[in-house]
Amino acid sequence: MLFDAGDISALSPGNLLDVTEVFVSHTHIDHFIGFDILLRTVLRREVPLKIFGPANIINCVEGKLRGYTWNLIKDYPLEIEVFEVKGPLLSQASFHASRSFQRVDGADREFDGILVEDPLFTIKGVELSHQIPVMAYALEEAFHINIDKALLVERGLPVGPWLSAFKKAIREGGPGTSVFEVAGRQYSMAELMDIARITRGQKISYVTDIAPSDENIEKVVKFASGSDVLFCEAYFLERDRDRAYERHHLTASLSGRIAREAGADHLELIHFSPKYTHCVDEVYSEAMQEFRKET
Repeated sequence: MLFDAGDISALSPGNLLDVTEVFVSHTHIDHFIGFDILLRTVLRREVPLKIFGPANIINCVEGKLRGYTWNLIKDYPLEIEVFEVKGPLLSQASFHASRSFQRVDGADREFDGILVEDPLFTIKGVELSHQIPVMAYALEEAFHINIDKALLVERGLPVGPWLSAFKKAIREGGPGTSVFEVAGRQYSMAELMDIARITRGQKISYVTDIAPSDENIEKVVKFASGSDVLFCEAYFLERDRDRAYERHHLTASLSGRIAREAGADHLELIHFSPKYTHCVDEVYSEAMQEFRKET
């Protein structure tokens, strides 16, 4: 899963080939310019690409696709499905390589806040304002699996790809008779279960580019409530509060307040104004002072 598609140059082609869902907050260029690189990478992939976003995301994806000529791709398997939140409705449109990415609209359905519902996790979205509609997202795990490293060493079990397969089998409710090959030996799932610690699932929330309005703040606090990690923009410092209101962005202090009132365990600051390149520590300090303030 990819949250926003701005500068994705740090991701390798292998990373991008793993992306099956993209959750776009809004389509300002710094949050959507990477779509073209992602598209080029997955163009021959059989696994569909799903894109979620606010009002107008379907038109924006269509505009991107129309910017290129697609006369040689009708035998390519890629299918792009786009889902657009428009108030109480969720619209959907398909763009398939076999049709030269011509748009096919699906039926609207009621939007209940849930975008993806999987046995392992749920992804929810809420519509906010940045003068335009923007989306915030939250990923909630059904449960979390931790491996007891000390017990792993005690039993002489090496770290390796088998652990990913083991955790996947747990998440999918695999039978205890499932067999895993570890360092040349075979173990049943039942024999390995003592190294796994099943705990409460994590909640990770992602909020960026929202106006510092009371309505936005109230909605975000409720939406991000109980987050283990809250990724939140801190675009301006409080001394530039007037500019924050003018540009429809949060200040670092407001980011800290939102995280505190939401009861987040950890605040991860993102998306600073370039004007603070020389004083990034001040952005962190302002946000964390508000986040850790006694109430």
